[in-house]
Amino acid sequence: MKLINVVPRVLQNLDNHQFGKCNICGNLTAFLCIDVQAVRNNMYCPFCRSSSRKRHVAKIIIHEVVKTVSVIGEIPKTQALKIYNADVDDAFYQVLHQQEIYTCSTFSPELKPGSEIRPGVFCQDLKNLTFADETFDIVITEDVFEHVRNHEQGLREIHRVLKFGGYHIFTVPCNFDRQTIVRVDTSGEEDIHLLPPEYHGDKIRGKILAYRTFGIDIFDLLKNIGFETKVDFSNYLDRKNGIFDSYVFCSKKV
Repeated sequence: MKLINVVPRVLQNLDNHQFGKCNICGNLTAFLCIDVQAVRNNMYCPFCRSSSRKRHVAKIIIHEVVKTVSVIGEIPKTQALKIYNADVDDAFYQVLHQQEIYTCSTFSPELKPGSEIRPGVFCQDLKNLTFADETFDIVITEDVFEHVRNHEQGLREIHRVLKFGGYHIFTVPCNFDRQTIVRVDTSGEEDIHLLPPEYHGDKIRGKILAYRTFGIDIFDLLKNIGFETKVDFSNYLDRKNGIFDSYVFCSKKV
């Protein structure tokens, strides 16, 4: 997002900024609100540009897995940990990309899956990952699986590349009081729209189709694949890290 487009909204929301410490880059900062109706996806740290949602993912990594640091950027290079993030050039990349523990990816249909675009950045299709079995301790996906045509196959691939006891830490839009809303029938080779198409913004591809909105049945799906899952909802104390109106799934391979 270009700075010239953000400044007016930053000034309009002065009363909604929050002072605190970023748990990704470690800076004391003011988290900048540019849209009070969607704070989960903004409340940006001006240093690493992390959003509330991304810092919530960082919170789960710190509390559930690493446990020895309070800031992602302070994970030691000697940490016996392998992290795969299905996102590139984000705040995690900024603080971790020079470490061997970190791998990330994007998807480009014109590139061969598994090809290395630059050090530590690969072309990957979540439905057919090229990584070996039991490679990673953590896999991160943020608001991705509602856009994966065969989401069950993708989740099974993540289960495959995780070590036993490893974690898939992820976010998806979810209604916890109803079943999954299937927006597109993907049972055949062609997409059949069951509801008016819904598109979400994407920093790389512009707009991408949402195949579904997950519901409470996601827990049965994850259990059947081999995950033990819980959800962390943001609370008042999270505000010190600029985390608002957010929830994150934490699925452990058991």
